[in-house]
Amino acid sequence: MEEIITEGMEMDASDIHFIPGERCARMLMRKKGELECYGDLENHHYQILLQKAKAMAQMNISEKRMPQDGILKVNGLSIRVSTLRSLKGESLVLRLFTRELIALEKLGLRPEISESLISHVRSQMGIHLISGETGMGKSTTMYALMMKLRDLNQKIISIEDPVEREVDGIIQSQINGVSGFDYEKAIFAALRQDPDYICIGEIRNKETASALIRAALTGHKVISTIHAKRYDSVRQRMTDFGISREYMDLTLSLVMNQRLRNTEGGKVVDATLDISEDFG
Repeated sequence: MEEIITEGMEMDASDIHFIPGERCARMLMRKKGELECYGDLENHHYQILLQKAKAMAQMNISEKRMPQDGILKVNGLSIRVSTLRSLKGESLVLRLFTRELIALEKLGLRPEISESLISHVRSQMGIHLISGETGMGKSTTMYALMMKLRDLNQKIISIEDPVEREVDGIIQSQINGVSGFDYEKAIFAALRQDPDYICIGEIRNKETASALIRAALTGHKVISTIHAKRYDSVRQRMTDFGISREYMDLTLSLVMNQRLRNTEGGKVVDATLDISEDFG
């Protein structure tokens, strides 16, 4: 498994996917948002890799019916592990994260975008979302934004599932469904800590979307990420999660949509801002 992860890093992949089949599991790597086939693993070897990934991520190796998530670390790299039962067996996805935390000024954002982002997030209450497709660096931007706000002496509480990267000076809380520590309880506890900002790692279901809205309705500044191509898609995703247009109009303050672009100097972030002028 370590060799596959190392290969993924060298190929600049954001995710490694394993799709089970009758005799083999197909391995694909996502680069710049696109999946490329890397080869096949015989089922025997795939099962060994799957069990090793579960064990290293402290997941239940005997559980094969219910989906599981965890974090493992290989050679200084944090990797989010996700499993899902299918008709042909369990599928596995490895999301690759570097330990490196990139400052907002180093992301390659256009200066006017970066300045507008910071200015609006600091001055306006409500929900500030970073959107984009898979592998477009949404989490990297959110961490960079949190570090920038931390350096401006703001108190930040992040609620993540799981915590992907550790950041000094930020209170990071991890959801634990087994113990009953869900988003609702985490948000309630965070509000009692008098934060300047509450950050939720990703809006991925009705529970996280509702928690986000509740935090914003109390008059707090909230930051999160969401998988969506553009501003209209963000509103549709929130509607799909059961959030009414009325609540979105009351709370949604900013959406930054981003994509990664390769340059001679490395990757930079292309971004556009949609700002609610009437909010606040």
